[in-house]
Amino acid sequence: MAATLRAIAAATSENVPDVFLLVFRKKPAVFNLNQEDMKMKKSTLALAIMALAGSGAVFAASPNVQGGSSNPAGVVVGSSNHSLFGGGNSGVALDGAGSYIDLAGGPIKGSNTAIAARGDGTIMRPADIGMLPLPINIAQVWNATDSSNGANFAINSIRQITQISLAPQFGGLVIGQVANASGTPLAVGSGVYFGEWAPRAAGTPPSNSTDLNMGSASRTVWYVGDNAVSSMPTAVNATYGVIGINGVGTTAGGTPDNPNLYKGTLTANYGSGTNTLSGSISRGANTLSFAGTTIHNDGRFTRGSGSSEDINGRFYNGAQALAGIHKAGAGVADDVAFGGSKVSGTITP
Repeated sequence: MAATLRAIAAATSENVPDVFLLVFRKKPAVFNLNQEDMKMKKSTLALAIMALAGSGAVFAASPNVQGGSSNPAGVVVGSSNHSLFGGGNSGVALDGAGSYIDLAGGPIKGSNTAIAARGDGTIMRPADIGMLPLPINIAQVWNATDSSNGANFAINSIRQITQISLAPQFGGLVIGQVANASGTPLAVGSGVYFGEWAPRAAGTPPSNSTDLNMGSASRTVWYVGDNAVSSMPTAVNATYGVIGINGVGTTAGGTPDNPNLYKGTLTANYGSGTNTLSGSISRGANTLSFAGTTIHNDGRFTRGSGSSEDINGRFYNGAQALAGIHKAGAGVADDVAFGGSKVSGTITP
């Protein structure tokens, strides 16, 4: 399969960007790239780009993708339907975007490919996301692993450098994933994701920085997962090892390669008359209590209602995993995204 399309960039001043129109998987995407990002001379350029057949795995749509967000203007979660990175699995639409980009097949896969080739903190480029090599610095990327009370996690942090319409727009995106006992993230179809997002800061992003702009007043925490529970099973002292993500790239949140996380355990009891999720997660002197959190029969758990709701989350994979958000204070800087997996207790379908 071959597809070609010329893209002409004509720049008449430093304020007019070059435009490249690329073909990928038979669908066009427009790159708006300025002269500094591309480091090219101002001139009329023509590029013929071949689509890469079989550039990534194709997954069947995941069952019952569900999640939530602290601010739908920043992040909306749902089944991925992006023209390049779709497939019906857990996805996010960022900063008002009209489509959901697949987390596993897009930013996570691209980040891990770049890091495997060039090390943590490297620059992700088009070849890392399955396209032909182009001199475009898409983002700076890191990954990390962690554990909490017997549960394992993987964390990807992404700082966007070049704005391109192919990709969602952001300053920083941190993605936590629930992993299995060996530390491998749960497979697509049962993946559970949670994290934080921030918009781009004013000005030109530096080529090397650990600042993901998580100090922004528009910072948003979110969670989403495949195979959400729709009918809550009986849970007897089901205990989950949990981590919470907050402010990666800030002093409190740690660096992207070594994030400072909330950690703790949560215990679910459902069907025995209590229907509660209890426990806490802590980071230093800061502790987030889950006392008073109610588990609902559709697999959700909440505390409060309407504008007073400060905890919102879901169980996944037959209640073997969970994820959610905790609005911890008066400002968005205190909001925490969390996730975890069952380490003890009994779940009965």
